[in-house]
Amino acid sequence: MDSIQRERYKTECVGEPLFNWRRAARVSLPFCALTLFWQSYDYCVPLMLSQHFRLGTTAYAAVMSIDNVIALLFLPFFGILSDRLTGRLGRRTPLILLGAAGGVVGLSFMRLYDARAAAGAPVFSGFLTALVFTVLFMSLFRAPSAALIADCFIRPQRTRANAILNLMGALASVAFGLVGRRLIREAGGTIDFSDCMLFVILGVAAVILLYLALVRENRYVAQTEEMNRRFGLIDEKTDPADTSRTRLSASEKRSFALILLATFFVYAAYNGFNTHYTNYLVQYLRQPASWMGPYIMEVILATLMMLPAAWVTARLGRKRSCQLGAALCVLGYSGASLVTASFPQLLYLWFFIAAVGFPLIGINLGPMVLELGKDRDSGRFMSYYYIATTAAQIVTPTLASFFINAGGFRVIGVYGGFFNLLALACCLLTRHGDVRPALSAAVDSALSDDMG
Repeated sequence: MDSIQRERYKTECVGEPLFNWRRAARVSLPFCALTLFWQSYDYCVPLMLSQHFRLGTTAYAAVMSIDNVIALLFLPFFGILSDRLTGRLGRRTPLILLGAAGGVVGLSFMRLYDARAAAGAPVFSGFLTALVFTVLFMSLFRAPSAALIADCFIRPQRTRANAILNLMGALASVAFGLVGRRLIREAGGTIDFSDCMLFVILGVAAVILLYLALVRENRYVAQTEEMNRRFGLIDEKTDPADTSRTRLSASEKRSFALILLATFFVYAAYNGFNTHYTNYLVQYLRQPASWMGPYIMEVILATLMMLPAAWVTARLGRKRSCQLGAALCVLGYSGASLVTASFPQLLYLWFFIAAVGFPLIGINLGPMVLELGKDRDSGRFMSYYYIATTAAQIVTPTLASFFINAGGFRVIGVYGGFFNLLALACCLLTRHGDVRPALSAAVDSALSDDMG
């Protein structure tokens, strides 16, 4: 931003808030609903399949892979569809409402069929049909819900908005952990998920209705476009009049591939470690499975660090923040392999380091992907980001098992550190997708001066 553009903004935009935290929380509501659903799905469905439908490990693992297959097949289509929609509700909101409505209906039938299966009825085909229906509709608005960050915030502010998005998702996880899990009943040797699933159904419906009541997508988009004009940020990627699709240069394509690879490696490390963490705890550290202290500390600290990570990014830029975060994750995960059964409390130290590092890279990779695409293509570009995370979730449990078979559960720390090291290398080689700290500082300075 040159001095003329900055002065023009200062004279035209008196009273504009520095960053609209309330808007960020509001547009994060669909992602919050999604997180609530996926937390319940990943926790409850494997138990339903094994306890009520009597499926073996291989069979229920195959069923649990359906959501990943659907994501790989349909996420790009759903993202592109949301980019092309127009209407009174905007581009993303129609798919959010349709996806949530279908998901709630599907969950209701899953709840019904599971209760009948627990009573001994042979209803697996009905349950499986409801499961596929539910997952398909909940996947419908995964990319659109994240693309709202691009639609409703100017580019220098998207990392902070994405931090709020992740924070809202973390709060949904906490809500399920504190309330949803406690509603799972067990009586007479049978597990009853009815109350838990009802909580999720009502929770998803309530959050989406709250979003519908609070958010006017088209108005937010218009305000963002006006801010782009006032800042002098209109270019070939932010111009609302440009209806052509994004065309990346050769250098941008390399950076795009590197960012997606970094995303894959980060989530391969994260999911690989977490998938085998319980066995690492029990079989290697010789601790009871109920010893949740280090894990809970890591989850809480990583959640609390999201907003400080956005503050760090405003000063260092996205690329350097990702490099710092990946380096800390390399140290934290690798250190877990140094913990021994004689002093397991050392795990707190390494989890602390990883919990500080993960938000620094986690909140920045999505905005870096969005930075490369035009604003009109944000749904499509976010679908690519989620394909990378989904591919990691598919590959990493089996891949990590090869490491474990070779060196025991101790090596999951090495596994996590190695893949974060690969992510660090990708971040070092990336040349695009960053936000200049000077630009972010100029935005904040102009707004702060106006408010003063």
